[in-house]
Amino acid sequence: MRLPFHSRLFRPGLPAILATLVAASGAVGGDAFPRELDLDTAMLLAVRHSPRISEARAGIREREGVLTVAKAELLPRLDGVSSYDARGRGRIEGFGNIVVADQQGWNLDVQISHVLYNGGARLATNASAAARVAAAESRMRVVIDDVLLEACRHYFDGLLARERIEVQQEAVQVLDGQLRTAKAGFEAGTRPQFDVLQAEVALANAKPPLIRARNEYRLAIDRLRRTTGLAYPEGGDADGVKLTRSWPNPRVNETLGDLLLEGLTKRPELKELASEIQAAKSAVRVAEAAHRPRIELFGTYGAQSLRFSGNASDLINGSTGGVRVMVPLLDLGRTRGQVEQANARLRQIEAREDQQRLDIEGQVRQAFFDYDEASQILETSQLVVKQAQEALRLAQNRFEAGALTQLEILQSRLELTRAQLEEVQSLHTYNLAVARLRQAVGSIARERAGATVMP
Repeated sequence: MRLPFHSRLFRPGLPAILATLVAASGAVGGDAFPRELDLDTAMLLAVRHSPRISEARAGIREREGVLTVAKAELLPRLDGVSSYDARGRGRIEGFGNIVVADQQGWNLDVQISHVLYNGGARLATNASAAARVAAAESRMRVVIDDVLLEACRHYFDGLLARERIEVQQEAVQVLDGQLRTAKAGFEAGTRPQFDVLQAEVALANAKPPLIRARNEYRLAIDRLRRTTGLAYPEGGDADGVKLTRSWPNPRVNETLGDLLLEGLTKRPELKELASEIQAAKSAVRVAEAAHRPRIELFGTYGAQSLRFSGNASDLINGSTGGVRVMVPLLDLGRTRGQVEQANARLRQIEAREDQQRLDIEGQVRQAFFDYDEASQILETSQLVVKQAQEALRLAQNRFEAGALTQLEILQSRLELTRAQLEEVQSLHTYNLAVARLRQAVGSIARERAGATVMP
């Protein structure tokens, strides 16, 4: 039975999407793969437990740490410095036999320093770090979209295998009934032995596809489990997992032009590259700042022992302060080389962005064409199933009236099975094509987040 599809789902902004996905995944909590699940549950579990998403989240934390360091460089720095030394008699200075320096000495200083100007390098470093945090967040969006598509694919693989099992089981049951009928007719003398042999061969040929479909179901469930990053419950395995929903059968109402615009606007890969470009531009400014002067304000308050008092507890204390200016005079091309490197990296990222736009356009077009093809094939296959069902019904009536042979009725049964298998394959291809199209335009996370809050 097919579920209704809402053509227009609620589409929150990016922070709300991630919050909705992660928060909703808490409602399906637990550290074991569930025995029953639908598509939404599978995708939410993948968002919560996927190791790939956890790695991307850790990447964000790493870049946030870099940003924290960059922000700290904008603030004054306070350091405590102390030392103690003891000298041998051969290293002691003095003024003849009148005054001799102490063998021990110590000092303690508290220093504060603050860079007033360094050519804009600090601000550029801070801007670069912030842009790289934004790039990491966009990278996480890319990973989430990939994981969601992977969960869709494996769930649909499981549905395909499940429905193949149902079709093959039905075929086996019908063929088994026809074999019993043929045997009864042969024993009554109204059917030839050839009909029995035909029915036995047809039944034997129907069993291997059923065995293969059962194995495909186990494999699909296990791939889905690995995507979610969960383990089976104790004593459980793929055979014990039940998919509780059927095909979602969504519809795509947008035109190709709308989808291309959406893809070039929403794909997180482009947002990631835009942030990387901003970071690279800031890196160029950092490299260029090495040509400029550096002005630093400093101050110190401290105390130290007197060298010639003869008592280590005697001390002097006080403060010093001033402004330090450093002007680069000659670096033998080091700064120029660093600027050239930074500009080259910027050009590389800009070229990558141009290529990414071309790739996204190609991906959206291919996904749309695949969807269009799949929708037409699905419509045709559903019509063929209805025709094959009617053909089998008419053949059975004629067979019972003696107008058809056993071979002809088996052929009608085989045609219906083929049509049903083609229909479920078309359903799989169609639903996967829609998921790939949504991923190609960057809306698969929004679609699933919207589905979880729809009434």
